[in-house]
Amino acid sequence: MTDEPGKATQAAVRERNLTTALQLVLSGNGTATRASIARRTGLTSATVSSLLGGLIADGLVAEGERAESTGGKRATTLRVDTERQVLLSVLVQPGLVRGAVLSMLGEELHRTSLRPSSPGSVDDVRTVIRRLAATTGARIAAVGVQVPGIADGSLIRESVQLGWRDLDLVRELSGAVDAPIHLVNDADAEAIADTSADDGFGANRLFVSLSTGVGAAVIVDGMVVAGAAHRAGEIGHVPVLFGDDAPLCACGNRGCLEEVVSVTSLLGLPHGADLEAVDIAALAAAPEARERIASGARVLARALLLVGAALDVPTVVLGGASAELGPEFIGHLRAEAARHPVRAAMPLSFRYARSAIDQPFRGAAQHALHSTFGVTWAR
Repeated sequence: MTDEPGKATQAAVRERNLTTALQLVLSGNGTATRASIARRTGLTSATVSSLLGGLIADGLVAEGERAESTGGKRATTLRVDTERQVLLSVLVQPGLVRGAVLSMLGEELHRTSLRPSSPGSVDDVRTVIRRLAATTGARIAAVGVQVPGIADGSLIRESVQLGWRDLDLVRELSGAVDAPIHLVNDADAEAIADTSADDGFGANRLFVSLSTGVGAAVIVDGMVVAGAAHRAGEIGHVPVLFGDDAPLCACGNRGCLEEVVSVTSLLGLPHGADLEAVDIAALAAAPEARERIASGARVLARALLLVGAALDVPTVVLGGASAELGPEFIGHLRAEAARHPVRAAMPLSFRYARSAIDQPFRGAAQHALHSTFGVTWAR
C-alpha cells in the first residue's frame, strides 16, 4: 500500500515529461533532437531517449534527417508523425454539419458535409464522424466537436440553436470512432484557432463569433476562460432591446443580442439558415440589409464597450461569418466605439479573425489535441 502513492507520483512525472517532450518536438518544426530536448528540460539523455522511444512507438513522433554537425556525430532530428495519426474536427450548426480530417500539425487532409435531417440531429453528427474515419487509414488520435452551446465536459448544457439541453453528447457519439471525443463551444474554438495563429500569444482579448448565433470567448494570457459554470462568453441571449416590439428570440425572450446582431438577423434570413449556402457579401450590399447592419453594429458596439471595460481587454476579434460582411460592418463598430469613449478604460480596437473562413476546422482540432495530449500549435 505504501508504494502506491510513489508509483502514482512517478507516473504523473513521466506523463508531464512526455507532454513536454512532445511539445518541444512540435514547436521545433523538425529541428528538435534528443540532445536539444535534454538541454531544454534538464533531463538525462537516457530519460529523454526513453520518453521519445515511447512517443515514436505510439506513432506521435518520427525520426527525420540528420542535423547539421556541431563537431561530433550528427544528431537525428525529430518531427511530429503526420502519417500514423490524425485528428477529426466536426462543426455542428443548425443547417449544416461539417467535418475534416487534419494532420497532427493542423493541415487539412479531407473534408465532408451533411445537410441535417433536422436541427440538432445527433445521428447526423455521428454520420459525419464515420464518413471522415472512412477516408483515412491512419489511427484517429482524437475528435473535436464544435457546437453553438455550453460545453461542459461530455455534456452540452444548453444549445438554443440545436434544441439541446443537458445532452451527454460524448455518450451519444460513443462507438462512432475508437478515439476520445472532446466538445468545445464554437466561439471558444474560433478563439483558440485565432490565438494559435497569432504572434501576440499572451495578449488578452475578447473574441465575438457572429453567425447563425452570437457567442463570445474571453482570452486571458492566451487561454480561454471557462467561467464558474463553463458559461463565460454566453452573451447571445442577453436582452439589448426592450419593449413589446423587440424581436422575439428562439430562447423565448425578446430583444436578445442574437436576434439583433447574428449574421442571419443582419441579413434578414430565417432562424437557423445555412450561411454556407448564401452569398453573404451580396446580401449585405442590399440597401435594406445595409440599414440593419449599421443599426446592429451600433447595438453591438455599445454592448462591447461595457464588456471590454469590465474585462480590461484592448482588442475585440470578430469571427464566425462576420468577416464576409466586409469592412463597412467593422467600420460601424469602430465609429460607434469612438463616439462613446469610456473614461479610465482602454479604447477598444476591432479586427476580423484570421482563420475563421479559410481554416474553420482548426480550433476544434486544436482543442482535441490539447485535451488529449496537452500540447498546442500556438507559437
